[in-house]
Amino acid sequence: MLNRIALFADDIDQDVTHALDVIESFGLKWVEIRSAWGKNMIDHADEQTREVHALIAKRGMKVRCIAAPLLKCKLKGKGEVSQETFNAQTRDSIEQQLAVLRRAIELARLFDTNLVRSFSFWKVGNDPASIWDELLDPFQPIVRIAEQEGITLAMENDFECNIGTGAWSAKFIKAINSPNFRLLWDPGNAYFDGEAKPYPEGYVQVKNLIAHVHVKDAKRNAQGKMEWVALGTGEVDLLGQLRALNADGYHGVIAMENHYTPPNGTKEDGVRESFKGLQKMFASL
Repeated sequence: MLNRIALFADDIDQDVTHALDVIESFGLKWVEIRSAWGKNMIDHADEQTREVHALIAKRGMKVRCIAAPLLKCKLKGKGEVSQETFNAQTRDSIEQQLAVLRRAIELARLFDTNLVRSFSFWKVGNDPASIWDELLDPFQPIVRIAEQEGITLAMENDFECNIGTGAWSAKFIKAINSPNFRLLWDPGNAYFDGEAKPYPEGYVQVKNLIAHVHVKDAKRNAQGKMEWVALGTGEVDLLGQLRALNADGYHGVIAMENHYTPPNGTKEDGVRESFKGLQKMFASL
């Protein structure tokens, strides 16, 4: 499975060349590109996106999923003004989000993939059922475009958004009911959102809906507050999750998304520490 691991370049550095050099030194062939040189890929001009593509291709690497900030925005009429995310411009209208989707599809063509990430709007309260129809409605034109363009939208379950757990992800994807709308499963996010056992309890509900996977680790500190930690040192059963993905025939890419920075260290230090933890898990499979 190690040959199917991806790292986020901007988890290491905004300098794309340096980030790719680090990933190459790990012997990996997959990379997730979210932002580069301080700007989201969605907002870069074609010249810069082609440069990123060339830097990746030169190393024999590939991109499986376009890590777009699609629908990580304010749900119409709900919540406060959006915050900037992933070094991207703030876009809250459905028209602006449709433009994000179209740009993400252009990037998917450039990077030779059919997978584009989406979210489920900034969280409004703690009960998705209370805004269910308001959540479903804006997905309709977005999913229709994905279907027309042959693109699969992979909605990431996210603790900052309305659909954060495996349980809610299964309900939502089934409600959308499109083969072009699948799940980007992140058990670390599900844990952070309050799902005590993303694996096995959350995973069992979504395992047939998964198009892409992220892994990160977390635990509660002495004060009971959630915090991100290096892979393999937290309370998310990532080893069990990896074993289950393997046993259930998941053949896609698994992207390590690192939110952990060690005390007095750098983002790159956190990636290196987490990658060592991931290697140990693979050695145990």
